Amino acid sequence: MMPKSKSTGLRSPWVDVPYEPTLYHLLGPFDVYDREHTLGVELDAWDMNDPAQRAALIRRDITSQYKELSYRHRHALMAVLAQALQDPDYDFQAILEHDPESTYALPARWDEMADPRAFFADIYRLVQQDWRDDLARAAAEDPSSW
Repeated sequence: MMPKSKSTGLRSPWVDVPYEPTLYHLLGPFDVYDREHTLGVELDAWDMNDPAQRAALIRRDITSQYKELSYRHRHALMAVLAQALQDPDYDFQAILEHDPESTYALPARWDEMADPRAFFADIYRLVQQDWRDDLARAAAEDPSSW
C-alpha cells in the first residue's frame, strides 16, 4: 500500500505555487492597465462613493466572477479580508494608491475614494451573501488538509 501523500497546502488556481491571497486579488477585475480607454472609461462612469453603485459593481465584477476560484480559495481570500477589516488601523487607502512604476492600475480617481474601508466592507458583506454556500462548505473543513 502506498503511503498517503502529505498535503502541500492550497495551491494557486493560476500557477503551481502556494496560494497566498491578498486584497489586491479582489481588485483584479478593476485593473485597467493597458485598458484605460476601454475598461477605464467604463469604470470611471461609476461613482465609488455611492453605496448603491458600488454594490452593483461589486456584484457584477467580483461576486459573479472568479469562476476559477474554488470554494477553498474563496474562503482563504475572505479570511484575509476579514482580518484586514478587524484591524481598525488597516490602511485600505494604500491599496488604492496609484503606483506609476507598476503594471497594475486601478481606474482614475479610485485613490480619491472617500471611504476605502467602506468599499472593502461592502465587498466582504456582499461576498458573504453571494458565496455563502462555498464559504460554509470550506468553513466545515480543516484548512490543514488542503
